[in-house]
Amino acid sequence: MSLSKGAFTVPLVLGIALQSPVRVAGQVLPETPEAQSPELHHPEVIVNARRREEDAQEVPIPISVLTGEDLEARGRFRVEDLNQMLPSLNIQYNGPRQTSFALRGLGNSPANDALESSVAVYMDNVYLGRASMANLDLIDIDQVTLLRGSQGTLFGKNTTAGVLNITTRPPSFAPSGSAEVSFGNYDYNRIGAVWSQPLLHDTLAARVAFARSYQSGFVVDTTTGHTLDGFDRIGGRGQLLWRSGDTFSLRLIGDYSEEHSDAGAFVLYSPGPNGGASYYAAVAAADAKVVYSPDYDAVTIDARQHFDVRQGGGSAQADWRLGDYTLTSITAYRRWWFSPYSDGDYTNRDAITAAGQAVDDNQWTEELRLASPSGREVAYVLGLYYFNQHQDNRLYTQYGSDVQAITALSLGTPSYADGSVQTLQFLNTHSASAFGQVTWKASYSWEFAFGLRYTSERKDVNVTRVPSGPPAFITNPNFDSYTSGNLTRDDSNVSGVLSASHTLAGGALAYVSLAHSAKSGGINPTAPVPGLTVTSLYFSPEFTNDAELGVKSTVLGGRLLLDTNIFWMQIRDYQATLLLQPTAGNTFQQILSNVGDVRTRGVETELSGSIGELSVRLAASFNDAIYLSYHNAPCAAEELAPFLRPSQKVCDLTGRPLPGAPRWIVNPGVSYAHTAFDDLRWAVQVDAAWRSRFFGSADDSEFAAVPSYGLLNLRWSIGSQGATSWTVSAWSTNLCNKRYVLGGLSVAGPLYNYMAIPGIPRTVGATLRIDL
Repeated sequence: MSLSKGAFTVPLVLGIALQSPVRVAGQVLPETPEAQSPELHHPEVIVNARRREEDAQEVPIPISVLTGEDLEARGRFRVEDLNQMLPSLNIQYNGPRQTSFALRGLGNSPANDALESSVAVYMDNVYLGRASMANLDLIDIDQVTLLRGSQGTLFGKNTTAGVLNITTRPPSFAPSGSAEVSFGNYDYNRIGAVWSQPLLHDTLAARVAFARSYQSGFVVDTTTGHTLDGFDRIGGRGQLLWRSGDTFSLRLIGDYSEEHSDAGAFVLYSPGPNGGASYYAAVAAADAKVVYSPDYDAVTIDARQHFDVRQGGGSAQADWRLGDYTLTSITAYRRWWFSPYSDGDYTNRDAITAAGQAVDDNQWTEELRLASPSGREVAYVLGLYYFNQHQDNRLYTQYGSDVQAITALSLGTPSYADGSVQTLQFLNTHSASAFGQVTWKASYSWEFAFGLRYTSERKDVNVTRVPSGPPAFITNPNFDSYTSGNLTRDDSNVSGVLSASHTLAGGALAYVSLAHSAKSGGINPTAPVPGLTVTSLYFSPEFTNDAELGVKSTVLGGRLLLDTNIFWMQIRDYQATLLLQPTAGNTFQQILSNVGDVRTRGVETELSGSIGELSVRLAASFNDAIYLSYHNAPCAAEELAPFLRPSQKVCDLTGRPLPGAPRWIVNPGVSYAHTAFDDLRWAVQVDAAWRSRFFGSADDSEFAAVPSYGLLNLRWSIGSQGATSWTVSAWSTNLCNKRYVLGGLSVAGPLYNYMAIPGIPRTVGATLRIDL
């Protein structure tokens, strides 16, 4: 059962008709003093978007905020759940290493470890060098803030599309704690606990948090009988907070988590042109089996599907009060270790026994920041930032003994049998930047801001390819031994922003901003194909120009808060997959390079309200993201099929939509809470998430198009109130059991079939939570 656009009419009409005070992403915000009513309550939402604490409604930046209470009330603990709560955001999960964050269509990228994300993800003010580091349970979260548009002059690393800033709750100087346990179908279970305790009165406090979550798979391997695409995660965090009066504080954070899972199993999404005749014929010729299920719940693979992830790190944030100024130092280290094991041929034959890329990623960061006093006519933030990342990766492919299957499925030749190849990749990044932003309060109603950032980066790559197996295999030019030596690239660039905001007579904040930002270039960590030189591995920086126009307002007597912004972003030298021709003829090599220009433009709106015991919210966006120029692009299956265009190898996607970029994202919700007795309160909430049709593969194939779909979530809770409270909840996610895919589709070889990762089907369960 799917949801249509009409399914969102009721929450939207309620949000307008109630004329109620508004929430942004679940938090009620303040109305103007003149419009206050005894039944309305609007606490401020404080954010650190401009590196100082401010009310979100007074910051001239498109901002969405989710509080930890909002996530807990909705049972959200996976980072992918943010897709259903924030505008313009698209998180694609094809396994931990291939997790990507995209804003406004920017950031859907191939799994290339040399490519940096267009969306910077921060955890407790620490930049995560790869998006996969955020692929963990959201434990004890204080706030999730999404800043849309270029933000480089206040953040030290690449932020061309925006920033997702996740902060955890700090230790408190009053004892507090909570514990919860959940159960559901597919063997779902989750336990979590948090405790905060002062150790020295008003001086030292500690906080610990722990969670373990498990869900068995929902995709059946008809060859082995195993279920796949489940998860098994465990992790914890410990903190210490030292305060010396009002002049100094030191916050130490350490965390560690593991995941041992069989997720990342691709299902057959589309067999390709002509009903998949070419694909099915090749499978039959190989005496192999495949399964196509429109519910995306079955595969036929004979090899192990598994991965292990271990990650952890620590950070130290020190804040000094120097008179009215604040000096902040944040020192951090993180490590992300990933080991996969996957069937590479997607059949029940031993064609490609195992394939994957193991990663060992270590990073150090240091940020030093000075903030001037708030409330003055001129205020500023100045900062220095350093980032060092080292990756030791191993890309490997092990070919099996079923030569017939390899040949028939166009995966190789008989000489590949029992051969293996591994490519050792060593990547180093050194990035240093100086940034600052000045704000001038020209009058009571006018404010201007100007910011700059200078970044200098050096990247080093060393690649070694080692084949093993039969002589015919190791002498194949596609697999023979190769050593690149040390490859180096140096980049420097300047980013800037200029903005103006005006407080209108009714209290609304109108703003406009222009920004220029850059994402650094890099080097492909692979061997060049025969006929191409090592220079083909280099790609240049990507540059973004961003214009924003928005209004943050309260309307209808202050009962409705409405935030709307219009954006226009144009990207030059966009980094994506390009086809290069190494020799004469129709042989081409796919490689990460600069494909041309991209434009994304649209409108984002957030409104919400509550009156009495009823609350509604809506986060919606319209986005038109296209390639302005993209020649030498990969071809879709319908272009490559030999019975259509046998000589067609390269296509032109100029004017075509970006992949993974739905034009519409609409996330509404409504909740009702009622106190039945003095200390007993029950609540019901309904949340929905709908996105329009989009292309799931980089070639814009119709066979990989993801149709529009909607998800419906329902939760009913009852609990006590007071210093010690309990809550029991019954819930269902994906209530209508919509079968959908997460995007990130890819052609599985030259047979024009597309594979995908399915979304989680309907899950029902119950949760018991105790707060102390």
